[in-house]
This record gives sequence, C-alpha cells and structure tokens, in this order.
Amino acid sequence: MHKDDQMTPKERAFALFAGKPVDRMPIKLFSPYIGMNFGATYDEAFTEAKSRAHWLIESYKRFGQDGLSVNYRIDGIPLAFGAESTYDPTGIPMVKNAVLHNIADVDQLDLNNLRFENDKNAQVAFDAVRIIQDELNDEIFTGVGFMGPFTTAANLAGTTTVLKAMRKDPEGLHKLLDFAADATIEVGRKFVENQIGIGLAEPTASLVSPKQFREFVTPYYIKVMDKWKEWGCRGAGFHICGDTSKLLECFTEMKIRGISIDSAVDIVYAKETVGDQLSIMGNVSPIEILEGTPASIEQAVKDCFAKCWDNPRGFTIAPGCDIPVQAPLENIDAYMRAARQCAKYPVQPSNWE
Repeated sequence: MHKDDQMTPKERAFALFAGKPVDRMPIKLFSPYIGMNFGATYDEAFTEAKSRAHWLIESYKRFGQDGLSVNYRIDGIPLAFGAESTYDPTGIPMVKNAVLHNIADVDQLDLNNLRFENDKNAQVAFDAVRIIQDELNDEIFTGVGFMGPFTTAANLAGTTTVLKAMRKDPEGLHKLLDFAADATIEVGRKFVENQIGIGLAEPTASLVSPKQFREFVTPYYIKVMDKWKEWGCRGAGFHICGDTSKLLECFTEMKIRGISIDSAVDIVYAKETVGDQLSIMGNVSPIEILEGTPASIEQAVKDCFAKCWDNPRGFTIAPGCDIPVQAPLENIDAYMRAARQCAKYPVQPSNWE
C-alpha cells in the first residue's frame, strides 16, 4: 500500500461496492511504457514476463494508482500472423508491414495461431499478470489490455485500406471485422477463463463518423463482449483516443457501463451528453503531464475534477490517454498528489477550491 493511502486498491474497491466509506476515490494512471524509467528495455519487457511485470510493479510502488493493466501489445495479433514491428521514440509499438495486402485474403489467416499455447505474446502477458499479483500480494486488480476488432482489422490490413473499404468494399470489410472479432475473442479466452479483467481500446475508430461507427465498430465490439460474458467476463473497460465528441451517443449503444475519454474531448460536453447513461473516466492531458510543472499539473487535475466530479453515473480521474514514456516521474508524482487531494472521500468542491 502506498504511504499516502490508508487502504489498498482492492480494499477501496470492495468498500465502495458495499457502500462503505473509503479514504479516497479511485485514481487511474495509464502508463504502460514509463517502466523504461525503472530499468527495463522494450526488448526485455515485450519478450520476458518478469521484465513486463517489473514495469508495473515499480510504477505501483511509487505512485499507488488504482488498477494495473498489462498490455497484450497493440501489434500482438498482427505479430501472431507474421507481421514485423518496431517502436517509435514515444514508446508505441508500430506494425511495419500489413499482413493482408488484400482484405479478401483474410481467409488465409488461421485462428489457431492465437490459441494460448501458440501465442507467445499472450503467454508473456498472462505470466506477467500472475507475477504482479504474487509480488504485490494481490492487493491491486491487475488486468490486461487489448485492441478492439476495428483497430485490429486496421493493423492487419492497414488503416488506409480499412477506411477506404468502408465506402468501396463494405462487404469485404465486414468479413475482415468478423475475423478480427473472432481473433479478439480467442486471444482473450485464457484471461477471461481465469477471471482476469480486460480493457479494450479502439484508437483507430476515432477516425470514423457516427454512422460508420454504428455499422463497423459497435456490432463487433458487442460480439466480442457477448462471447466473453458467456465465459464469465463481467464486462470490459473501453477507451478510445482522439476527439470523439461526435461519437459519444454511439457509446451508449454498446452495452458498456462507462467510457474513458481523451483530453481532446470537452469533459463538460461529455457529461452533459452521456453522463446520465455512462460513467466517465478522464481526462487530464498526457501532454500536460509530460511538459507541465507541478503547479500546472495540479491545476489541470483540479479543473478536471471541478468539471465532472458530479457526473450522474460516476467519475474517475485519469489521464486522457497513455502518459508518454518521456514524462518525468516527478510530474507523475504531481498528478497523483493533486488527484489524491481532489479525490478525498467524500468528494466535494472544497477538495479543490
């Protein structure tokens, strides 16, 4: 347990579920790559479970955030089908070559590649979750993060190809998306069967219109979740990058309880638009945490709380997206310090005014 807290994340979560008082409300910290600052390289962390776990264990020990998520890898499914990957300076895995030169070739991909016994990336992620749970005495919920079907399809065939296919070959795209949904289902099987929490992200879907979202994103997300729920999953967190203001009402149609929104979205508008139907998580700018001062980061956190603390369906403070790997650890300390002050239970304006 962090020195500035009186409860572990699990104690806090169970108390909230039971309607009991807590020391503070939960605080999220999306930081899958800052572990490089704790002595693990990309190559080590993406090939060795102990190094992947080390990133998050050291992050939790320093910051005390609520919830940890082991990234399966944004490029994990394409890699299982022979794609090559690299990393840009911001720490984001990048698929170098599309697996499919033609989306009609999706029939040539074998889902057996994603069975747990054949998928090295899933094995590393699963083992990392277990290592974290063991080392931290299971005091924090530790899950795994996957890309959703639309983003997976874009990673398999190329984003431009997928976006063009929405107009020129919708039938072919639906076939690819159906495969991407099956791939997502399969890669999540081991985690769902072991009651490990899951988060899904659809960064590529921020590029589409509401009409396109309803046709090409929502049905395949629901297909994945319906199957996982058959296996015992209680639901998944959902994050989508970029300015999704135009898509907010689409999210209410996805059978989800809440949405994690990027800092590009006006959180007041999100509250007014869907706050009576969805809990909201967000949305302090990761760039502010990267480039700001302790004083400006504190103000950003206060502003976010002031705007959305009274969301009818609940609010959780979090960065709008992943914190860049270059962010000074002291800046993340400032974010957590300000968030603890604002999130003191009971949450009320005097915490930040």
